[in-house]
Amino acid sequence: MTQNEIIGYQFAERIKSELIIGSKMLMVIETLKETELEGAKKAVFAFFDALSTETGIALNVTGMQEFMQVEEKVTQVKRRVEEADYQEAHANLGRAVSHATTACERTMRALMEKGLL
Repeated sequence: MTQNEIIGYQFAERIKSELIIGSKMLMVIETLKETELEGAKKAVFAFFDALSTETGIALNVTGMQEFMQVEEKVTQVKRRVEEADYQEAHANLGRAVSHATTACERTMRALMEKGLL
């Protein structure tokens, strides 16, 4: 069980960090126009696709449902970016961070109880 908690904690921390990076990328996209915007959207979609792959791996390895919830929010973020609804994209990213934080807190608490953190 401890090994799964350590792995879950590592995935949760990394995914949380990547979600914050994605939020910063969204802030830049909001300032762009025309061809710059189209190119930036491609880069952002590639980033979120990679993040989706990582959350899928985290879900498969740990079985933690929070990673499925993160993935659902990331899918919604991509949809909102395509629609240029950046406010809702940011809101969904915030919800995804919350799910990742829950996974992190849960595993961290378990590791602390075992004296490993």
